[in-house]
Amino acid sequence: MLNKESKKREKVIEQSTEGEILPRARGKESDTILKTRVAKVFHPKVMGIIWIFILWEIASLITPENLFPNPYVVFRAVIFGVIMKEGFFFHVGMTVLRIIIGFGISFSIGMSMGVLMGAKRFWEDFFTDYVIIGLTIPSLAWAVIGVLWIGLKPLTPVFATAMIVFPYVAINFWEGVKDVEKDLVDMGRAFDVRKRRIIRHIYIPSIMPFTFAAARIGFSISWKIVIVGEVFGASNGIGYMIYYWYHMFSMRLVLAWLLFFTVVMLFVEYFIFKMLERRFLAWRPQAIL
Repeated sequence: MLNKESKKREKVIEQSTEGEILPRARGKESDTILKTRVAKVFHPKVMGIIWIFILWEIASLITPENLFPNPYVVFRAVIFGVIMKEGFFFHVGMTVLRIIIGFGISFSIGMSMGVLMGAKRFWEDFFTDYVIIGLTIPSLAWAVIGVLWIGLKPLTPVFATAMIVFPYVAINFWEGVKDVEKDLVDMGRAFDVRKRRIIRHIYIPSIMPFTFAAARIGFSISWKIVIVGEVFGASNGIGYMIYYWYHMFSMRLVLAWLLFFTVVMLFVEYFIFKMLERRFLAWRPQAIL
């Protein structure tokens, strides 16, 4: 009898404790979900974008509308004055094509030059002055030189982009090759590892972070230079359209074209570069301060 009564008491206690624990667990789970949603809403990137539009709205209130239109006006201009207009895809396509060609040429030249400079002292001494000269000449000067040499042709922005961007790419690869750990290379050679495997498993992983840094910097500079080059030496493209609406005294459409292209470049950064970086640099630990 005593055993039966004790077992009944134990069951009652278990049921009561389960009844208390389950609501607590559900409460904690709901709190966690709520905190996650709040963290997403108040993410630093989201807050940064919100502050941009708040400051933009404040600036539009204290300045004339023809000089600084508010965000709503500019967004309407993006849709109805940019995207819905005839020739939109042609101008955007020409600009993107010039960016790809100019960036590809500058990246190829800079990568080849940087790898040679990092690998051999002779090429380092040979190319150093070229890189320094390329860094010191102003970007606007190359755009003007391109117009004088080539004229108002589609090749002018490509030329300016290639001449301006390649030194930045070369410096990143130069430092990347020099940053490869010599002990790992010597160890591979000591164990008679083939040169091809040393390059694949030591050099390429070590250079990969510098490769993404060079690509990100080079691409960001490329689209700026292409826009400037189209302003000075092209008859189509986004830069040309910005220059056209500048002459028409329409700040609304100037900002609309700039805003649209900024969104496109942010898309490239977050959905191409970031994804490739997570794919190829998954092995690299993230430093937490």
